[in-house]
Amino acid sequence: MTPAPLETSTTTNTDAAFEDSARALAPALLGYFVRRVDPVEDAADCVSETLLVLWRQRDRLPASADEQRAWSFGVAKGVLANYRRGKVRRGALSEKLRAGLMREPSPGQQGDYEVLTSLAGLRQKDRELVMLIVWDGFGVTEAGALLGLSATAARTRYSRARKHLRASMEKQVG
Repeated sequence: MTPAPLETSTTTNTDAAFEDSARALAPALLGYFVRRVDPVEDAADCVSETLLVLWRQRDRLPASADEQRAWSFGVAKGVLANYRRGKVRRGALSEKLRAGLMREPSPGQQGDYEVLTSLAGLRQKDRELVMLIVWDGFGVTEAGALLGLSATAARTRYSRARKHLRASMEKQVG
């Protein structure tokens, strides 16, 4: 048997050292994040992100346990900062979206009973095609592609669906 190349052996030792260190540090890192993130369920994700960063930088793993702990908590501090920035961005985006929705209700929420009833009478794929075109602003070909239809099939289905909707609306109104 030939001995393993020195590089592989070193990599294996580095990986084993990292795994031992990660096992020892994970509970402390979890506690760190549990006390700092809201909702607390996000703490596990932050620990995972921290361990991923540590794994990527495992060749820089300090030798002593105290240095490893300090290094790991420094990385955790950066992960926490990213988490908080992301939370602020998501909150601002959600608020902007909520404000936009309050000004412009979506067509499905306007309570137009006749339209919704007529749409319900279509086959699922035809209904989705109509909604993508009318409510979401896609062209017939684009909407068809989203649904896995050829351009010809999309045009045919859309034409047929419009005729069905027109007849259904006339029946309800008249």
